[in-house]
Amino acid sequence: MTPASGMREAPRMTGALDGVRILDLSWGIAGPLGVLLLAEQGADVVKVEPPGGDPFRAYQGYAVWNRSRRSVTVDLKRTAGLDAFGRLIDEADVVVETFRPGVTDRLGIGFDALHARNPRLVYASCPAYPEGHRLAHRPGYDALVQASSGQQWEQPGWRMGPIFLHMPMPSMGAAFLLPSGILAALIAREETGRGQHVRTSLFQGALLYTTQIWQHVEKAPAAFHDLMGKSYPPGIHQQMLFEVEGGKWVHTSVMSGLTPTKSQDELLGLEEAPDPFTFMALPPEEREQFTVRRREAYQHHEREALVRAFQEHNHAVEAVITMEEALGAGGAPHPQLAANGMVVTVEDPELGTTTQIGVPINLHGTPGAIRGPQPLPGQHNTEIFGPLGYSAEEIAAFSTEVS
Repeated sequence: MTPASGMREAPRMTGALDGVRILDLSWGIAGPLGVLLLAEQGADVVKVEPPGGDPFRAYQGYAVWNRSRRSVTVDLKRTAGLDAFGRLIDEADVVVETFRPGVTDRLGIGFDALHARNPRLVYASCPAYPEGHRLAHRPGYDALVQASSGQQWEQPGWRMGPIFLHMPMPSMGAAFLLPSGILAALIAREETGRGQHVRTSLFQGALLYTTQIWQHVEKAPAAFHDLMGKSYPPGIHQQMLFEVEGGKWVHTSVMSGLTPTKSQDELLGLEEAPDPFTFMALPPEEREQFTVRRREAYQHHEREALVRAFQEHNHAVEAVITMEEALGAGGAPHPQLAANGMVVTVEDPELGTTTQIGVPINLHGTPGAIRGPQPLPGQHNTEIFGPLGYSAEEIAAFSTEVS
């Protein structure tokens, strides 16, 4: 690793991960988002994508998930592309990939091949299904993993049967597992001097979020399964959303451990409902009547005034805000987000002025920072490959060669 090498051209920052060099081969959500958490703590990340760019670039959220890194384009199915990638591997600390198990071995860039070339390399894999899983050979994406992990089935809701989760929970779970594994391997390398293979998957990310459900299924008495499991019976108010005046909403919970000084029903001007255990013993039609009356009462209250009144009397309640309110579309961002620097303006090369979340992890001594918007495909080919000895013609070919 020489000072003139392309991988060492990134601007230096005072980040916790300064000097850590990552090659990002990942697509989708989990890989790019997991790498983002490392990039904005100072890691020098180079996104390695095929000529024409990562096929997921049009996906909503990619402008955030792929920021704070540089981009090069190489065709890993061609000898020239593999040679260029190998030179980057010589200087890298980490490589991240999200291909199905076995794909990188067939390309000649699997763990064994790259570890033999660079024994200090931490090699992180995050496919849909882990190696050895019955579906590991199949293409997978978040919704399929939701289905195959049981996540869609075991969801509280107002009807029986499976529910599609719009929030990509398997990918989000894997996005947190991935950088944790990478950091653990980097710490271990300080003692051993050698890198290792870090493995996680969307499936394991899904299991991370289903542990609470499995706890109820495995240990809870049968009497509580209907209460906490697949569906809430009519009238259950433990965790509910209520529409208020003007089509706005609030979320309130009585399972908070707080001791209210006035009940919700009293604040709403309603007849007091029985305590939760007595309430559950009522016939379903009576519980439904309480629910209907409560929902009707909420609609006569203004959101902010109701939230203040509930909070003054020690209720766990919060306004349900829209994304426009949160990010400040057309105005100032929500004060809770603005106060923490969680909403920022980023000039994107394709989208123009964008409102994005800020750095999501705050370190006092080595604060993170956004290192730039998402790069264009191959934007840094010359900057990175030039110092490695490639001519202008060879670098230009990296942007156009497609197998």
